[in-house]
Amino acid sequence: MNKQLEHFIDQQKALLAECLRGSGRLDEDSPDIPGISDADSLCEQFYDSIGQPVNLLLYPRPKDGIDWEVLAKELKAFGNEIIDKWHERKKAQDKREAYEMGRE
Repeated sequence: MNKQLEHFIDQQKALLAECLRGSGRLDEDSPDIPGISDADSLCEQFYDSIGQPVNLLLYPRPKDGIDWEVLAKELKAFGNEIIDKWHERKKAQDKREAYEMGRE
């Protein structure tokens, strides 16, 4: 299950980082980033992804040795880093555009 979990977490990070792809103009005021799941949702999404769906509304989390709380916190921290990078790019873009408009 470790490889499957690693693959799942990598997919989640890729979804979060998607807003940084490309070099086009950033037109929004904030990044279009998917929501970051809580521990229970993350657990359900993982088990769904490996074909073993669980319903945590009806049953407790599987005893799989995975600390879903820690994983959710790590993904949230990664998401915050992505948002910070996006804002840095947006600020640089706005500054560059203001400079270019001032020169014309």
